Amino acid sequence: MLRPASLTDTRVCAVANALGPYEWRKLTPEMVSRRALAAMDHPEATDRVPVPRHDERIGLLVEFLTGCRWRSLTADAVSRRMVAVLDTWRHESQWLEIELRWLSDGDG
Repeated sequence: MLRPASLTDTRVCAVANALGPYEWRKLTPEMVSRRALAAMDHPEATDRVPVPRHDERIGLLVEFLTGCRWRSLTADAVSRRMVAVLDTWRHESQWLEIELRWLSDGDG
């Protein structure tokens, strides 16, 4: 189960602030994701440029957004969930790397 990140997480605040000046509910899921990732990557920046379209994390967040009614949520709620999705993905990727190392160590 996905547990939303804390409202006090600096990345959540940065994403909510990055979406706030725009009519973000009218943006595409890809553009919301690109803006959110730029805010997560550089939470202290004030003039963020959306991450490039080829960033591998965009697909993950777009899939999440298209699977829920994100336009009915507040910017804070969307931000919390997007940070949680990315954290979960990172955690699962780290475990996969560990398991692959265990398997490769067992072959030698």
